[in-house]
Amino acid sequence: PHLGDTGDPPTTHLGQPIILNDENNGVDTVPDGDWIRVVWDPFKDSDLSHLKIYRFDEFNPDPVQIDSLSASTLHFLDTDSQLTERVWYSYYIDLVDSSGNTSRSDTISYALLSKSILLTPENNDTVSPDPLLGVSFTWDNSGFASLYRLVIFDEMSNYVWHQDLVVSFDTELLAIRLPTNLAIDYSGQSLRWRIDSFDWDEAMQRYMGSESEERIVHIQ
Repeated sequence: PHLGDTGDPPTTHLGQPIILNDENNGVDTVPDGDWIRVVWDPFKDSDLSHLKIYRFDEFNPDPVQIDSLSASTLHFLDTDSQLTERVWYSYYIDLVDSSGNTSRSDTISYALLSKSILLTPENNDTVSPDPLLGVSFTWDNSGFASLYRLVIFDEMSNYVWHQDLVVSFDTELLAIRLPTNLAIDYSGQSLRWRIDSFDWDEAMQRYMGSESEERIVHIQ
């Protein structure tokens, strides 16, 4: 299941505490495209043959097998061009051993939002932090989300900082500022940034989401 998002407080999974990142947070969207990534833990059995992955949604409730994968695989990227925004897609897998026995997983679900369109800074821009205001990051969105998160990573893609912005339909400027002191700490270095978008689904009692493309900004 979706455990949270990069920047969220640590959580527990299978009784173990984990610091959430893009690799361990469960089913999620992918910044490279309008894709959903499905992940699972390594299997304990050794006599495995393959696995089958199934998908269904609220408009197509009959599960359909969408792929067959090696049992050593630990994730699946659903790149189906027909994935529709704000539709909850559900997945499960059947694990098959060398004798043909099968075991079925539980089911996980996720829904995509429209990706935010990054505005400033442009990719590979060099910026000089304002002594009072820091560095401003702005974006646009072709749809609507009620919560946006600016996520900052270092040159090695390690998480550095994030800030959330709660919006309403009349919010005009989508912008978050990186604090001056933090920008100064990374003076002379490059940072990666992206915008994560979220919208709460009351019926599902969970967030749907998207992750924008990433850009690089050089701090003067």
